[in-house]
Amino acid sequence: MKKLVIGIGGVSNGGKTTLSSKLEKVLPNCYTLHQDRYGKGNDKDPEDVPIDPHHGWMMWDDLMALHNDVMMEDVDRWLEDPAAFSQSPTSTGDITDVQVLLIEGFLIYDYKPLEKVFDARYNFVLLFEEAKRRRLSRTYIPPDPPGFFDGHVWPMYLKYKKERDDHNIQTIDLDGTRPVEENFERVKTEILDMIKHLKDNQM
Repeated sequence: MKKLVIGIGGVSNGGKTTLSSKLEKVLPNCYTLHQDRYGKGNDKDPEDVPIDPHHGWMMWDDLMALHNDVMMEDVDRWLEDPAAFSQSPTSTGDITDVQVLLIEGFLIYDYKPLEKVFDARYNFVLLFEEAKRRRLSRTYIPPDPPGFFDGHVWPMYLKYKKERDDHNIQTIDLDGTRPVEENFERVKTEILDMIKHLKDNQM
């Protein structure tokens, strides 16, 4: 059974969740893991979320605010047996088909155990002003405190981006200001080409 693992990462509010949701609906044998679902903020007592020493903010955009080890366990389970996971409506169940895992999240390229899992890494990018505008237009629970984007979200984005650059983590960048359908059609076509290539190599 051939497997394909695709990352959908990048800046906060860049378009990751929208793209992965649209892809899951059209790609055969596709399942998505969302990094946000492993946030320690989802716990009843998120005591392990780092606290900013200067502002007292809960640092949601820190790698330590996520149960990445649990996410990795789910990735390993999928790699061992994709059929154990719910498949997309387009799943055929044919053992010769390529199984696709989408891993979506803002820090998926910064957790080292995941480094060698990806067959392709897509990465949404936005300039500061657009990223801030989108962030401030959304309602979060709990809500962002004043100055949170400038003082935490963006600096953490730049921190992890620099670490990826320093480690030469290669990504396929997507302009988050482009129309949703444009990015979707591009990524869908490229993934379908990867699937075809894998299936052709099985013949």
